[in-house]
Formats: sequence, structure tokens, C-alpha cells
Amino acid sequence: MLAFVVDYRLLVFVHVVGVLGFVMSHGVSMMVALRLRTERDRTRIAELLQFSGTSVMASYVSLGILLIGGVWAGFRLDWWDHGWIWVSLGVLVFMIVEMGLVARPYYQRLKEAVELRPSGVPRRSDEELDAMLRSRLPLLNTVLGYASLVFITWLMIWKPW
Repeated sequence: MLAFVVDYRLLVFVHVVGVLGFVMSHGVSMMVALRLRTERDRTRIAELLQFSGTSVMASYVSLGILLIGGVWAGFRLDWWDHGWIWVSLGVLVFMIVEMGLVARPYYQRLKEAVELRPSGVPRRSDEELDAMLRSRLPLLNTVLGYASLVFITWLMIWKPW
């Protein structure tokens, strides 16, 4: 089987390169999320949202790379009968689903809120926009994402089960 031909260190390297790329690219979105909480200028909000969107493809590619390295390493050392690898994947899948169902719709609504109608009137009032920007959701997502990365890292290093 090809999984046994590739050196384990190379697979760890690929996995870590994917993790670094993911953290770097997705970190852009996390920092924008925190910055948006204090921004009230509609043009600046739209620019920040657009800037955050530029890192999405790099996040997905990096996520794919880290999964390839991690899954292949799992086969290489026959870790699939250990609980820690399944819990790690479960946490990752949970976060992907959570971001898709909770975070993405929030930012789509925010993007729509700063747009102007053809008449030049904003789609949402300043008060509505302020309430959206004061939402704790971005902070909660940032903390949840960070905690998930820390937990997965702990599982990979200590392999408790």
C-alpha cells in the first residue's frame, strides 16, 4: 500500500504546512470579525468584508492539504482504531458545519446590510447595522474556533485514547 511507502515525517510536514496555511488565511477572517465590531462606516465595513473574503479559497486549499497529510498519516501508522483521531475529525467537521450554518449567514446579512438600494438609501438603518455589529456572534465564533484548534492540537500531541 502506498501509505506505507511515504515517510511519516513527510506526512507530518504536509499536515503542518496545511495547518499553518489554514491558520494564516483563516486568521484574516478572524481578525476582520473582531475589527468589524467597532467599525461603523458602511464603506469600510464593505471593504473589510471583501478583504476577509479574499482569504476563503486559501483557507479551503489549506484545509484540504492538512486533511490529506493527517488522514494519510493516520493510515500510515494505523491510528484509525484510536479515539483521538475520530474526535479530532469530529471537532473539525462540527466547526465546518457551525461556520457554514451560523457564521456565514451572519456575514452575508451584514454584507447586505451595508449595501445601498438603487435609490441610495441603505438596506438597513444605522440602528439595525449597529445592532448587527454589536452581536457577540463573531466573538463567540472566534473563541470557539480557537478553542477547537487548541483541543485538536492537544489530541494530536497527547493522543489520550
